Amino acid sequence: MNRAGFVAAVAAAAASPSAHHTSEPAEVVAEVTLQRDAPDLLAPFVVAIAVDNMTSHVVRLEFPTADLFRIDVIHDDSPVWSSLTLHKPIPINRQLDIPPGRTRLASMTIDGETDDHRAYEPGRYIVRVAMLGTAFGAVIDKQIDFPVPTPIIETSRVKPGTVMTIAGQQTMIGGIAFLHDSSGSVKMSRSLGLRPTGTFVVRGFLDAAGDDRIFDVGRFAPAFDNPPTPAP
Repeated sequence: MNRAGFVAAVAAAAASPSAHHTSEPAEVVAEVTLQRDAPDLLAPFVVAIAVDNMTSHVVRLEFPTADLFRIDVIHDDSPVWSSLTLHKPIPINRQLDIPPGRTRLASMTIDGETDDHRAYEPGRYIVRVAMLGTAFGAVIDKQIDFPVPTPIIETSRVKPGTVMTIAGQQTMIGGIAFLHDSSGSVKMSRSLGLRPTGTFVVRGFLDAAGDDRIFDVGRFAPAFDNPPTPAP
């Protein structure tokens, strides 16, 4: 499965002679919003970053690398995902001229997996955005919550096509994959890999044809308490 998809649209990136140089751009404020279609585990969410120039003139921001910001997802004071994981910043000076008003800098889609490709643990998280400017180092924290997965027994009570997140362990019966938890089991559209072990979080929807009810698997990942086995 893919890591977070990155869509960046840097506005007013070209430096202009009319820009006001400043070492303390206190008049420029970073704004962060979280956008999500669903609060469930494995449901992606978008971090949108903008800057507000509170003055009536262009303000120039300088950055020591090609990266304008970093994003960390933090749970219980420990990062579980970072935009800089496996990423080496390019040491090249960058300048952005920010016109008066609001400028959208970038948006990043986060897929709801940890750096080692586990699902998040249910609970409260902090999405921390740190601007990486030479004199523009604002840090913004946004709270985000993830509920526990829906009990599998509820899949038999919802309208077909309803997207949800469930969790459990896979068993094979007659070559067919089932996911089960303490409340029940449901037939899945496909296996969760080759001999998966432990608890998995699965996001998809119920597909019903007559009396046959199958959970159509969209995304899946090992649960947070099901870490990958170290290589021998």
